[in-house]
Amino acid sequence: MNKFKITIDGNNFDVTVDVTDHKKANVEVNGISYEVTYESKNTPAATVAPVARKSSAPAAPAAPQVHVSAPQSSGSAASIKAPLPGTISSVNVKVGDQVKRGEVLIVMEAMKMENNIMADKDGQVKAIHVTPGQAVAQEDKLIDLA
Repeated sequence: MNKFKITIDGNNFDVTVDVTDHKKANVEVNGISYEVTYESKNTPAATVAPVARKSSAPAAPAAPQVHVSAPQSSGSAASIKAPLPGTISSVNVKVGDQVKRGEVLIVMEAMKMENNIMADKDGQVKAIHVTPGQAVAQEDKLIDLA
């Protein structure tokens, strides 16, 4: 399992990659799990988009190209979950708001730091499961987006 802190277009992401076999992996991005398939960078058809990566781990010899599919959901809304235990400082949206990927939805205090919980896709806020001052556990539902 490899852990990374990456920045894409000025947005910071905590990423954990757990390779399950030679073409599949489980990837967690800011607490949201994805099942992905990938191709080796050494495959002629593969191309890798440049990504700024912050990590104290030594550089890997070949970074895989990752194709991400949206998380499976029983309904049309996808839940944004708490990446770690903490207390909700503010909720910056309301039900019905249209949001853009990367927009800060919630500010949460955890480990004496403020953490911005951002939209992982463009969409509409369908439900808000928390209020300011509320304590949450890791993986608790915060907001549903559709």
